[in-house]
Amino acid sequence: MSTAGPAPPAPIAGEPLLRLRPLGVGEILDEIFRVYRRHFGLLFAIGLLLSLPSLLIQFTTGSAANLGFFISAFGNNSAALAGLPPPGPPNLALLGLSYLLLLALIPFSEGAVAQAAIDLALGKPVSVRSAFAGAARRYWALLAQTWLVGVVILLLLVCFPVLIWLAVRWIVGVPALLAEGIGPIKALGRSWALTHRNWWRTFGILLLIFLLQAVISGALGAIGLPIALAIPFVEPVVRAAVILTVSTAAGAVTLPVVPLCIVLLYFDLRIRHEHFDLDQLARQAVAFSGSG
Repeated sequence: MSTAGPAPPAPIAGEPLLRLRPLGVGEILDEIFRVYRRHFGLLFAIGLLLSLPSLLIQFTTGSAANLGFFISAFGNNSAALAGLPPPGPPNLALLGLSYLLLLALIPFSEGAVAQAAIDLALGKPVSVRSAFAGAARRYWALLAQTWLVGVVILLLLVCFPVLIWLAVRWIVGVPALLAEGIGPIKALGRSWALTHRNWWRTFGILLLIFLLQAVISGALGAIGLPIALAIPFVEPVVRAAVILTVSTAAGAVTLPVVPLCIVLLYFDLRIRHEHFDLDQLARQAVAFSGSG
């Protein structure tokens, strides 16, 4: 009798999720939430793993203790407040190490959801592990592209309209880098070419998605406060920990929405500019004939 443990979950695979034709604004929004609902578990797991480092940093740097102090102060809980020391200054060394960790994880924050979305869109097998492995394979390219865009943003902060215009022109740089296996500068050039004559449409879709994400994340995160206040006989720091944890979970729920939107925009722009739908259909036909 075999003593082997249960097999790990099989990667998700299936038919390509792309609708191989140019989509209207409403159709793209519908496609985003259709894919998200269908693969909620996968996308939420990736979002949660990406959010956990920030939560751990808030605990290790004393944010939970400080938040607990302010909950007592604003709640007029004088007895609890009297027993709490005032918030102290953060540990600068630990804070610096925490931010270095977040900087080191930037390629995964930028690439993990995008890699999963690319594989889902093309019908390839995808799992949490494959999403992070795909980002790890392009780690340095993703990091270089992020730093390049970040430097340009800092230089253009004084000219906000130009900054917004440039951000939209470069918005599909990450999926181009991952899907086409090209370098960071070439990927930004690909994004520049694909968004040509599609700036306002791309900007409008992104604005809608960012607003939807902010509203949903804010609404879900706000649940943490009444939950924390409803828990009886606990220290304020525990209430603060509940608020931070619920807020992190809410962020994990909504985190995949924007990268998913950007990946679908990337493929939609390729369909419009490069007849990607015909190329994809041709590859599917070859694969089908080869398996017959």
